[in-house]
Amino acid sequence: MYKILIPKALKESARTFLTDKGYELVELQGTDEETMKKAISDVDAVIARTEKYTPAVIKAARNLKIIARYGIGYENINLEACDKKGVTVTLARGCNTYSVAEHAITLMLAALRQISQLDREVRKGDWKSRDRVETHEARGKVFGSIGIGPIGMEAVKIAHFGFQMKILVYDKFVDQSKFPDWIEFTNTLDDLMERSDVVSPHLPLNKGTFHILNEESISHMKRGGILLNVSRGAIWDEKAVYQALQEGRIGAAAGDVFETEPPTPDNPLFALPNFIGTPHTAALSEEAVTAVAMNCAHAIDDLFSGKEPLYIINHPTR
Repeated sequence: MYKILIPKALKESARTFLTDKGYELVELQGTDEETMKKAISDVDAVIARTEKYTPAVIKAARNLKIIARYGIGYENINLEACDKKGVTVTLARGCNTYSVAEHAITLMLAALRQISQLDREVRKGDWKSRDRVETHEARGKVFGSIGIGPIGMEAVKIAHFGFQMKILVYDKFVDQSKFPDWIEFTNTLDDLMERSDVVSPHLPLNKGTFHILNEESISHMKRGGILLNVSRGAIWDEKAVYQALQEGRIGAAAGDVFETEPPTPDNPLFALPNFIGTPHTAALSEEAVTAVAMNCAHAIDDLFSGKEPLYIINHPTR
């Protein structure tokens, strides 16, 4: 029967689904290139997390037919090598959309209400911090989304309908006429940065979005504005974010992603009281993780059952 290379943390529901159908599961033991080459050499399918599937790794695969990406980002998979090798690549679209959007809003609220700082103060016995630390409501503020794909759309819906926020969007690739009239589109990124109280990018990482939030673009933010990032670490320039926070040019920043992951404990952002960080966990709610795992399991089973999996993103040579 077919062998499937899986991450150790794959949910039991997906494991059971696959083993009940007779698949043999092989756990990935390491993520360095040599370990990956050895692991992939005789498997027929892979459920891929963030480990790198380089041309050398793909070349080492003798029987590989499908890589089911455990998520929606795929910069860690060399699609050209997969095309040449005849390997289908699928994404788990829609499974963690709400989870990531909800996490963005959670970080926004934590920043507005100074949750991390107040938690630290009350643990030290500083009850009077309640009168000293300034907090703000979300209501009536302007939420600026850079990009309005599925996650961005979910985030602005929560912000608008849940917290009565005004919505601005900068996205030059969508048909604006297809969106509701409570979303206002801006023609430039600078305009969005200048008018928003909260800025949240919802973008894939590519050449056009790398460091889109940099010293120049951040300089247009409102003084006291809040900057979020639940997309990819390199969407923002961490040095520029650090400088803006340290100098008080923006009020707070909160990120679930980092330019280098995992970040080192001496990352300068961690020394700042107005930075909130989480360990790339936006998509890891139990509900989302289960949905993603099952999506990957179904994609693999569909392919080996002669069906076309959902959300194929490449053009493998057969």
